[in-house]
Amino acid sequence: MSTAPGLSFANLTLLLDVPQLPAIFASNCFHNYRTLSREFKFVTSGNDDLVYPFNRCRFHSDKIFQ
Repeated sequence: MSTAPGLSFANLTLLLDVPQLPAIFASNCFHNYRTLSREFKFVTSGNDDLVYPFNRCRFHSDKIFQ
């Protein structure tokens, strides 16, 4: 620990955050995997529909506003 009074809070914050780093890393990896799988699904689907995240799809059609 540092003897400077302004840095003790920062050191304490870092010590409290270190146990959470694996969970943050795993969450980040899972988010990247979901994004990559969504992009692969969009590329391999072969249609011109836009695929939005969280299972929302908006299909291009002229019947939407009729």
